[in-house]
Amino acid sequence: MASTSILKPRRLKKGDLIGIVTPASPVSDASRIEKGVQYLERLGYSVAVGANVGEVHGYLAGTDEERLSDLHGLFADRRVKAIIALRGGYGTPRLLSQLNYRLISRNPKILVGYSDITALQLALWRKCGLVTFNGPMTAVEMANTIDPYTEEMFWQTLTSTK
Repeated sequence: MASTSILKPRRLKKGDLIGIVTPASPVSDASRIEKGVQYLERLGYSVAVGANVGEVHGYLAGTDEERLSDLHGLFADRRVKAIIALRGGYGTPRLLSQLNYRLISRNPKILVGYSDITALQLALWRKCGLVTFNGPMTAVEMANTIDPYTEEMFWQTLTSTK
């Protein structure tokens, strides 16, 4: 069943809590997770890393249940204002039929990612009407150097009321 209303998450403010998840492939170099977290903290945000981040189950970042648990846990946590994927890869579509769309609709938040994460974003749009964002991911661009224009526009978009 498609949603008829549009859910726009609240803007992000300095000091807000950002949750980090891996709904797709695992991060092969754990130092990239730490670098991404440090980047967000340098910008003035608090970070909650999903309990199962770092798990590996074959070519996936943990079992379907572990990846779902992190997503559901971060959406349910009212302190979390945004969720950013560590990376894309493969595996997110496996979760779509098991997502708790009611939980997510009742707790709309900023969700950022691209690549395989797009499947999650499209499902949340279709089932919940949730506006999500294609943007830099924690263990990819945030662990390296983000293009300055991209970085400026990304943070302007997430922190604006417009």
